Amino acid sequence: MASFINAFKSVFTAVGDAAVDLSAASAPPGVGDPTPAAPVAPSDPASAATASSAPAGGTPTSKPQLYFPAPPIISSITSYQDINNDSKLQDMETEYFLERTKEYIKRDKSWKKLKKFSKYLKGEDGYEITYKILRLFVKRGNTNWYDLQMQEELVMDFIKHKLTKLGSA
Repeated sequence: MASFINAFKSVFTAVGDAAVDLSAASAPPGVGDPTPAAPVAPSDPASAATASSAPAGGTPTSKPQLYFPAPPIISSITSYQDINNDSKLQDMETEYFLERTKEYIKRDKSWKKLKKFSKYLKGEDGYEITYKILRLFVKRGNTNWYDLQMQEELVMDFIKHKLTKLGSA
């Protein structure tokens, strides 16, 4: 805001320098007086041309100069890290939900029919299956990887649904 005010002041300073100063203390004679001073005729022809461009008040005027301040310089652009694409976060979430899926298969009665997947979930395939299911959940659910643990119940229902479809296929 301060730079805008300084630019605004500089516009009027530039215009004030080019135009006639209207303050009473620095007004030339004949300007601001109720009776204007009579113009003085120049003796040489070169000064006659300049005198003819002078107004009746006796002081030459010029067009005010417009001042266009330079655009602001942006020194840096702030970039934020997209933690949703962070592979470490995705690995942590996948490991977490892989372990939760294994626990659900062992302890929950509604997950007992998915016991046939426990041997797949113990190896590298379990990680890949869980990762692909979570990636699908994030994409279709328009959610973020860092929000998955807050939505744990919904995520576990989705994993159960996908594993059931995979088992029946």
